[in-house]
Amino acid sequence: MVSRKPIRPVKIGKIVGFHPTLRLSLAIFVGALLLPVCQPAKLFSQTFDQGPVFSFIEENDLAVDTDRHYTQGIKLAYLEADGDLPRWASELSSKIPALGFTPRAEKFGYELGQSIYTPANISATQLLPKDRPYAGWLYTGLILQRRGLTAGEQPTLESFQLDLGIIGPESLAEEAQTWVHKVRGFNLPQGWAHQLKTEPGFALKYQRSWLFSPAHQDRRFLDLIPHTGFSLGNVETSARLGATLRLGWNLPDNFGVQTIDSLVTTEGGWSSSRAGGHWGFYLFSGVEGRAILYTAFLDGNLFRDGHDVNKEPFVGEWKSGCVFLLRRIEAGYTYVHRTREFIKQTEQDRYGSLFIKYKF
Repeated sequence: MVSRKPIRPVKIGKIVGFHPTLRLSLAIFVGALLLPVCQPAKLFSQTFDQGPVFSFIEENDLAVDTDRHYTQGIKLAYLEADGDLPRWASELSSKIPALGFTPRAEKFGYELGQSIYTPANISATQLLPKDRPYAGWLYTGLILQRRGLTAGEQPTLESFQLDLGIIGPESLAEEAQTWVHKVRGFNLPQGWAHQLKTEPGFALKYQRSWLFSPAHQDRRFLDLIPHTGFSLGNVETSARLGATLRLGWNLPDNFGVQTIDSLVTTEGGWSSSRAGGHWGFYLFSGVEGRAILYTAFLDGNLFRDGHDVNKEPFVGEWKSGCVFLLRRIEAGYTYVHRTREFIKQTEQDRYGSLFIKYKF
């Protein structure tokens, strides 16, 4: 049997780490929460005739000059046009109650991705029991999204996602990292013999987001996107709560920038009925808190014995970045700062996330 360590209580100060960037993000978060309270949101021209959208995300901690823990991720996703669903998906959606809002459009899509995790010292050949395990996660998934309005005409996004894949050597994480290090001339990782063992992985993800904007209908310059959701599965079982604040010119009709680890996949497509033009730019900053019950990448294999570490039950994350829009193309960069994820972790983690989206 796999040894499971008891969950230790964590002080709130330890959760946020009191890192300067996290203090700033918390101030932004609290201020943003007051936006819909201090100034009632006005209805803007939300579109429900969006076309297909393809998104590509590449993430790596080399962007912040580190090479540890969550070290690399790649994800490709494609969402069909509004209303273009397989029959079984449409019937399933019709049976799921839409609590608190009225769906006006539905999207169905697919994804493919890989994530790589390592300890901090990748030169060591021996097992490092106090650091996180080597692990790879190769997966595909199905996506169902519903957009609509609340009784107060507040834009709402509801997302269901099922990720299925493989953890272990078959994820090709060792081969991918070794190849990149050879190409870049870096030291090769030496500890992949200790990676998590072969195991099927799954995660059922759900998130609901709301969009508040005090701007006029045509060209919005400021909005707030709070969200909440959960993940169930051996990849991760957790609950999340957060919000993102966007500031710029001609904000798009979507629910913000997503990273690979987000519960929702990047959405938003081309709409001929969109008011305010099709170009713009914006800056954004967001925070998210997580209560984590289980994750294979720290707790180890669920069905087999193997390396594991004592995880932190509560994790905070701050992200900030910029996005440029030019008609059918959106591109942007996100800097992500995450608090410590396991007890013996000596430093908080950071990484960069680059995305490009094409709206058909």
